[in-house]
Amino acid sequence: MFKRFLAEHSFDEYKLDTKMFPTVSDREYWSYYEKENYVTDAEKAIDYEWPVIKATDYMAFKKSGNRSVMEAPHNQRRAKLIIFALAELVENKGRFLPQIVNGLYAICEETTWALSAHWADEIPRNIHDPADPYIDLCAGETAEKLVLIITLLREPLEEYCPEIIDRVKYELELRISEPYLTHTNYWWMGYGERVPNNWNPWIISNVMTVFLLLEEDKQRLHCALEKMFVELQNYCDGMPDDGGCDEGPTYWDRAGASLFECVYLIKQASGGKIDLCDDEKFAKIGAYPKMVHVYKDYFASIADAHYVGLAGIMIMDFAYASETKQNDLMNFCAAVYQQRTGEVNPYHSGNMRRLFYHLEFFDKLKNYEVTMPMHEKLEFLPELQLAGLRQDELLIFAKGGHNDESHNHNDIGSFCFYEREIPVLADLGIGIYTRFTFSDQRYEMVEEVKAKNHTIPAFDGVTQQYGRNYRADSCEASEDEIKISFASAYPKEARLVSLERRLSFIENGMKCVDSFERESGADGKVSEVFISILPVEIKDGSAIIGGRYRLCANVGEISCEYKEFNDAHLEAEWKTKGYTRICVDAEGIDEIEITIEII
Repeated sequence: MFKRFLAEHSFDEYKLDTKMFPTVSDREYWSYYEKENYVTDAEKAIDYEWPVIKATDYMAFKKSGNRSVMEAPHNQRRAKLIIFALAELVENKGRFLPQIVNGLYAICEETTWALSAHWADEIPRNIHDPADPYIDLCAGETAEKLVLIITLLREPLEEYCPEIIDRVKYELELRISEPYLTHTNYWWMGYGERVPNNWNPWIISNVMTVFLLLEEDKQRLHCALEKMFVELQNYCDGMPDDGGCDEGPTYWDRAGASLFECVYLIKQASGGKIDLCDDEKFAKIGAYPKMVHVYKDYFASIADAHYVGLAGIMIMDFAYASETKQNDLMNFCAAVYQQRTGEVNPYHSGNMRRLFYHLEFFDKLKNYEVTMPMHEKLEFLPELQLAGLRQDELLIFAKGGHNDESHNHNDIGSFCFYEREIPVLADLGIGIYTRFTFSDQRYEMVEEVKAKNHTIPAFDGVTQQYGRNYRADSCEASEDEIKISFASAYPKEARLVSLERRLSFIENGMKCVDSFERESGADGKVSEVFISILPVEIKDGSAIIGGRYRLCANVGEISCEYKEFNDAHLEAEWKTKGYTRICVDAEGIDEIEITIEII
């Protein structure tokens, strides 16, 4: 859609000077926030000492793999700056201007705005070279905060310390505008072989904010926007036509939602004249969270996704649905938000721009008249190869795809089984990020992404491997069953000719039937693996899961192995100390049937 716009139009045709965000002088707008805790929070932090980010903090990731030693003060600085800025916007008395200036100055003094974990592998240096700025996710996020603060608080800042505005503009030009215009070698731009992921729209949405709010040279602005449109098209071209996001629902918040922000920003700036929301694929990208929803604010933990606590993304997805005129998606977003298991404060956001979008759409979301049910019996993304099959309060969620997806796990053919929000058979998601999470050692060192910790079989101990060539052969779905063929997900050592998995409901549960053909003479051990975070005991040849579900197999022997997470995030997310691998081992067979029934 971006390519089509550039082919048919020029930015020279449009005025891009419409006021996009409310400044401090818009008192009616900011009075809405008086009930929030911004002023109280800022008062508590009024004597805040801005922490130093030491050279050894930046070096820590390269030396030891420690991310938090650098990221903690980096994030804390920005969080406090936002608190002071929002408090001043609400109160408008000048009390918080000194700390706003201190925060702006401290951040401008940083050698780099990028996280060390994001450039340490790209750049062969212990500390960053200030003459060679690197635009990563956090450089973009920092730029967005700074440009909005000096824009919204321009008048009081000009009176209190006008030099800080000039300093911020100088740093934004040095670190963002100039390197963005002169670089095409950042991988996330999509000019190389690597398919861009959420970094592309996430960064571009922030860079676009900088250019739209600061750039006075129209031709330079138009040149930058044309470049952004080309790169956003690179991102969209890498996505399947069904709108699926292979990064999972957590990252959709910074993938699809950021893409929406790019489209909405240009619509705002043009006074509604540039409106790309009628694109079919763009609309489907917005509908992705509905596809991977489980129950209330629980979502399938595929890829590096989290299982619970995603009600907050419904505000942005409701905005997406409103602009693309998808009533069923609006209904879904409102239903999830209104059924949320915990409170979500829509007025707190690490990204200041989203604060305004949240306020714009939040009242409509929370007051939307919801109709139920909000799902079809089958929801299927045929290109991404994700399928959700529902029966009453039961859900089977399965995936095909390939093993080089963004935030990939070696999990082709895997499935989860839920009763309401209860993950009877689960995907573990991802734990705390470490130096190994996005390294060449990902599949050796990160337990949650390994094939052995997903609901898939192994053949003579051989299981799936990483790489785009390891993929599903086909993935089909109907209201009766999900069928995945995935022999190609295994290396030749597995000696597979074919492998087909059929998933369907039975009267009081579900069944999984795996049929396979192996090369002549390869009739050895087949090991089916099922993952559960619920307590498991073996009883009378079956696995009793959570005291409520019975897993049985028509052949083989069932055993289980309990593993501790040793990860604070996973323990908190799943509310347990570990998980269980349920194994069904058999030999000399070409088919196995597994049933999971409610006792």
